[in-house]
Formats: sequence, C-alpha cells, structure tokens
Amino acid sequence: MRGEVVQLSIYDTLQRRVVPLTTERDGEVRMYTCGPTVYRPAHLGNLRSYLLADWLRRALVHFGNTVVAVKNITDVGHMRQDAVERGEDKVIAAALAEGKTPKEIAEFYEGRFHQDERRLGILPATHFPRATDHVPEMIAIVERLIARGLAYEVRGAVYFAVRRFAGYGKLSGNVGEALRQGVRGEVDPEKRDPADFALWKKAEAGRALTWESPWGRGFPGWHVECSAMSTKYLGERFDLHTGGVDNIFPHHEDEIAQSEGAYGHASVRHWVHGQHVLADGVKMAKSARNTVTIDDLVELDIDPLAFRYLCLLTHYRTRMQFSLGALRQAAEALDHLRQRVRHWSQIPEGDPSGSSLHDRWLQPFGRALADDLNLPAAIAWLHRCAVDRAISDSERLAVFLEADNVL
Repeated sequence: MRGEVVQLSIYDTLQRRVVPLTTERDGEVRMYTCGPTVYRPAHLGNLRSYLLADWLRRALVHFGNTVVAVKNITDVGHMRQDAVERGEDKVIAAALAEGKTPKEIAEFYEGRFHQDERRLGILPATHFPRATDHVPEMIAIVERLIARGLAYEVRGAVYFAVRRFAGYGKLSGNVGEALRQGVRGEVDPEKRDPADFALWKKAEAGRALTWESPWGRGFPGWHVECSAMSTKYLGERFDLHTGGVDNIFPHHEDEIAQSEGAYGHASVRHWVHGQHVLADGVKMAKSARNTVTIDDLVELDIDPLAFRYLCLLTHYRTRMQFSLGALRQAAEALDHLRQRVRHWSQIPEGDPSGSSLHDRWLQPFGRALADDLNLPAAIAWLHRCAVDRAISDSERLAVFLEADNVL
C-alpha cells in the first residue's frame, strides 16, 4: 500500500481487546484456520468463518505482508468431545449412512468444500493438510505430553490432565469451579477428572480408521489434530489462529493446553474468532435444521458472491442475520456495482495514478481495514467514491479495482 504505513489491528480473543497484529518475522504472517470436517457440505454459517480468514489474509497482503496460510481438513471426524469419548466419528457415520467407505465420503466432501470456497472467491490455502496424513505427528505430541506429566494412559486410551496445566481456561474463561466439562452426557469412567479430554482412544474391534500407537491400536482425539498440523507447517510459534466462536471452547482451549504443554511456551500470538450466522433468530446449524448451502443458492439462481457481499455488511464480531430477502438485496447491490465498474472501464481517460487519489480514497479504505477489519466502513467509503462527482471514472475504476483485491 502506497503512502502511510498502516498496521492491522484486530480483536484478540485471548487478550480480550483490539491490539496491533504483530508477527514473529517482519513482513511475514503465518496463519492457521480450523478447516472443515468432511462428512457433509459446509453451510453458510461455517463458510462465514472462512470468509473472515480470507479477508484477514487479503488485508495483510494489502498492507505489504506475505502470508503462509494453513487450513486443515479433518477427515477423522471427531467434532464434539462427547463423541470422542464414546468413539464416535462423523466421517464413519456418514459412510455407513451413504453406503460408502470413509475415504470416499471424505474425498467427496473435501472436493465439494474446495468448490464452495472457489465460488465464494476464497483464496486457496498455502497448505491443506489432512488429519489422516499426520497421525505420526499427533502421536509424537501425545508422547511429549505424557513425558511432561500432563497426560496419562488408561487401558489404551490417553487423556490430557486439565488441572495439571496451569493456564487452562485462559482463552474461554472456563476456570476453577466455572470450568465446564469438555463432555456432554455421561462422563467417561476411565478419566481421572471429568474435565480431562481425550488425546488418543482405543479402537474397538472392527472400527474403521485406526492406527498403531505406543498404547495399542486406536485413533486420535479431534483437538490434537490441529496442534500437530499447525506445528508441522508453521512451527512451534506462529502468528494468527482463526476460527468461529464455537471453536473457542473446548477446541481452541484444548489446542492451547496441548501445544503449550508439549513445547513449554506460547504457540499462537493472536486468536481471532468470527460470530455466528442466524436464520430466523436462531444460530444456523444442522441440529436446528435451518442450514443453507452454496448449492442451495445456486439452485435459487443466486450468485454465491452475493453471500460474500452480504457478509461484508456486518462486522465479523457481530452475529449476522441471514434471510433470502437480504441475500437477494445483496445480489442486486452487487450487480449494480458490477454495472458501474463495466461502465467506468469503457470510458478511457487519463492516468488515474496519483497521490491525491490515494490520499482521498485508498488511505481511508486502508484505515477502515486496519481498524479491526471494519469491512462495513470500507464498503461505505467505496459507495461514497462511486457517487463523488469530483473524480473521474478512471479514478473511480482504479479505486474499485484495488479495493476488489481485498474484498
């Protein structure tokens, strides 16, 4: 970005305030995003969190950084802690329901996820590691935790001893007597403490997706997957970890415990979380039966990029109200902007590059981005630019094309 040097500030969930985003290495940002569990299509609530990661990445590049982006693929589907304790796996369950192998299910829905991201204009990650390809790295972390006295083995299963890790709860605020159990329903009787969580589970006879380990044949817990893959691709210390607010507890809280427990120091500089999408006032979720997918939009003849535009209008830390009416209005607004850009591009004028153009429009646009990724304010600046009679169409076009690289 030309002109003034701008640094992105962002709300850090761990620090509970907006802070300048700092990095281990000048000019390089290493970021990790919790990706999908590939047993069903992602819905719009899921995809909003991936749009947040994409906008953060694009803004960081806009401010002159290079970005290494890692987004994992969970093809061993332990999505909820209670399911892990009982040995349930959503990928396996989907395979049984559809009469396919777990690998076939995972490959199909991974491909669909990549297609959805392309249709939303989300940049592909630098690395898309699959959990099933990184079980040795997970086992290595579990061994380190046992050696450091933070985990224990019981009849082929390994659990993290939550109360032995002094920092547990610092991300979510679940500490002391307020600590919520990382399980629902019955507590696994093998655990020494109800709050302990599974790092490795013993496999029952005939179970698909199992691996040999020092504790016998079994499978990894969900949380340890992200600790292993983030470390492999970004190192023991990296800059930015993103996800949805649902990830804060227990998943990200447990990630912190695992990674800091294994390596003896903080692993992530900044934690950033996006809010829910609501449909009829209720969080969009499979359990609520109110999910909408990208394929649903296509069937309704709605451009998926209209959802991207709709998300721009609500700050990432605010719950977003979704309706088909609002989405159609966003589609109309997006089409109107495209028509304007086509019109401006057909009128050749003078060289639009110049400090006045940058100072008047692109600096305020950049300041909005830098202010906790204030995309609604950035969009407002663009709409003002579109109707400002003091600038030429070629200048407007230059502003919009540069902004489009971010938005």
